[in-house]
Amino acid sequence: MNTYMVKLNPYGSITRFPDSQTLFGSICWAIRDMYGEDVLEDILENFYEHENRFVVSSVFPRGLISIPMEVWTTVEETNNLLDSIKGDKSKIIKRAKLLKKAKYMTLEVFRCYMKGSFNKKDMYQSILLGDGKGKYKLIENILAFSDEKVSKVSYKVDKGKRNKINRKSGSTEEGNLYYYNRTFLDKNAELYFFIKTNNIEFFEPIFRYLSDSGIGSDKSIGANSYKVELGNKFTYEKNIYESILFSKYIPYYDEIDWDNSYFKIEFGSYKVESRFKFMGQDIFKNEVGYLTEGSKIMLKANKEIYGQLPIVKILNGKKIRHNGLGFFL
Repeated sequence: MNTYMVKLNPYGSITRFPDSQTLFGSICWAIRDMYGEDVLEDILENFYEHENRFVVSSVFPRGLISIPMEVWTTVEETNNLLDSIKGDKSKIIKRAKLLKKAKYMTLEVFRCYMKGSFNKKDMYQSILLGDGKGKYKLIENILAFSDEKVSKVSYKVDKGKRNKINRKSGSTEEGNLYYYNRTFLDKNAELYFFIKTNNIEFFEPIFRYLSDSGIGSDKSIGANSYKVELGNKFTYEKNIYESILFSKYIPYYDEIDWDNSYFKIEFGSYKVESRFKFMGQDIFKNEVGYLTEGSKIMLKANKEIYGQLPIVKILNGKKIRHNGLGFFL
């Protein structure tokens, strides 16, 4: 399948960056609304062989991507570097802690990493010494080349107040309020996600539809609305054996060489979009476990699509699935 970047420009406030489950669900609803419920059910029932199968990543800020789970520097390497330095060593220890908390790397560093030309020793010495002479730099939680201009993600958070809705009855109760955060990104901010597909023409109208319908929760109050535009094909050179995960992933056990993979497992409970079909129903899905973005996986099989689409609920006779497809680069 071909890999494309899809650009997201927020029209207003957002609640969070959409993850792969939210994107998959929004795309499925859009397929249903535009092409019909029969088309959507045909895709889902025959997903792994269907001509319109697709896999999406989670959303990232423009120019950035999740940093792979990696042992960047060992305690021994840090101690050896400390021993070679005279004077105050507390800043090195502080920078080592910041490196462990790094969340993103730039796409240029990522391409270098995937190409196999990334030198971990050069990187951690550059960051820990912090003298500006190395090849790499750390800007807040972003790993970048020293000569790169990196745009940090600027935002402000406002607190709002809303009536709490009983999701089973679809009604509110007097005095039952809750507070929530509304995040406003800088007006020039741009987000993106990846999509893999063999038929991008099928999805181009879907992206235009999503520009009108929104992505995720709280669309009814104007949140999570984006201008959605198809970008370019994403290309890179890969010379490493591992694959890096950029979505939430529910694997089949035999897809992974577990002993030679770095990964993080989380558990979450999502809900079905509460449209008219499901009003008054219990829209909360059963809790699922998954591997998270940035996991460094040694895949045992060579195939187009990894992971599961488990049925986690039946509502009004409809099979409710959870997106556990792994988006790998």
